[in-house]
Amino acid sequence: MDVIEFLESNYEIFLGWECSCPRISSAREYDPAIYKMRDVLRKYSLIGYHCTKLTVDEIKEIRTNGMLLQNAASLKNRVSCLKDSGLLSADIAQELMNRNQADDGNRANMLWFCFFEPYLAGRSGIERFFRSWGGEALYNSHEDHPVTGNALFNIGTPCVIKAKVPIASLRDSYYPDSSMIRAFLSKRGHQLENEIEHEGFSSRRIDPQNIIEIVEYPSDQFNALTKCDTWDACDATL
Repeated sequence: MDVIEFLESNYEIFLGWECSCPRISSAREYDPAIYKMRDVLRKYSLIGYHCTKLTVDEIKEIRTNGMLLQNAASLKNRVSCLKDSGLLSADIAQELMNRNQADDGNRANMLWFCFFEPYLAGRSGIERFFRSWGGEALYNSHEDHPVTGNALFNIGTPCVIKAKVPIASLRDSYYPDSSMIRAFLSKRGHQLENEIEHEGFSSRRIDPQNIIEIVEYPSDQFNALTKCDTWDACDATL
């Protein structure tokens, strides 16, 4: 495999950059190697997990048409669909459309994934995605509101979307090169200072053929991916 061959051929450079050892790599050595590695990786995909809360119709839509990039326009369309289906009143739907962060620069047209099983992020890292419908761009503005927050809580089913995410769809700064290098070095017994777990966002839609599965709560597989069955029962919100 060309990725392994590349890691092997640049082993000393990556070791000197990532690990505390006598061999110290300079940025002059490391930077060209990492850029070449990104070229090698562009033709591959990563298995990613997207934590969310979806309605039955949304689950069907993703299985049929894949995951679309999210922004204020797509959120407005999703909210309108809930209103039309009777899951939201007109007043609440309008409030959700008026107050959200869907077009913020750090959210618009991005599909975020963790490239590790979600439970590794811990309960604090994933629970809110499952507690409120609409994603962080919506629930950030509403989850503490007694009316709109309660409406979001009562819509949808907690889901984990497992997908093949083309590495070429990630921004360069979110490429998995460093994580792969660390995993490679860790397998060789080296102690690392930086973590291996990797997150990133696709700047392209995820085609339906890349949707591996949508895992729904409260299945055994959902519990295995999230470990939500270990959360304190008195605090559980799923």
